Amino acid sequence: MAWALTLQGIGYGDVSPPDLHHYRIAESPCSGDNLKPLTDALGTSRFEVTPAVTRTGSVLDQAQCVLTAQAPVGTHWHASYAVTVTVELHKKTNPAPEFEDRNRPHGPNLDPDSSTAAIDETDRVVPVPDLGDKAYLLVGNELDQTLTVLQGGAVFTIGVDAYEQWTGSGEVPPDVNGYPQQPPSMSRLHPALIATIRRLMSA
Repeated sequence: MAWALTLQGIGYGDVSPPDLHHYRIAESPCSGDNLKPLTDALGTSRFEVTPAVTRTGSVLDQAQCVLTAQAPVGTHWHASYAVTVTVELHKKTNPAPEFEDRNRPHGPNLDPDSSTAAIDETDRVVPVPDLGDKAYLLVGNELDQTLTVLQGGAVFTIGVDAYEQWTGSGEVPPDVNGYPQQPPSMSRLHPALIATIRRLMSA
């Protein structure tokens, strides 16, 4: 009896479904103006969008789409972008513990089956206040940015991968320290990422 009371006290066996805040998947996350703040920030009106891959079930609904674009960046730089948008609605199990584990620094050498797994020191995780229940911005190598938000049983994620290439004549000129100049930082997209995920959540 004491064992049963203890389990009840710690919430074991609690099957209350997470609050989905009335979210439902009714269209592609990439449709309409859902991504407008980010697409405006990328600096081009030409985009290619994949049809959304949608899965529905008794436990989890998911939708994912990918947007690609190319645009000039600053002077003599050109960028190719791939934007991946994912919406998950967890109907039975609270995704909060999994959400915390998901949002940790990770690198190309992180292999759970390898005893030599290592975390890329350039990766970092930044909490974003006043966004959903919890939100994190994952930054990897300045070219890989992912913003993910938890609200009840819903998880919204927007990831941006970029490839930036020098388009000027000759070699990349040096900066003030004598090193080759770097392309404009992807951190310029952070405000647009936050505005976009807010718009997606309201849509």
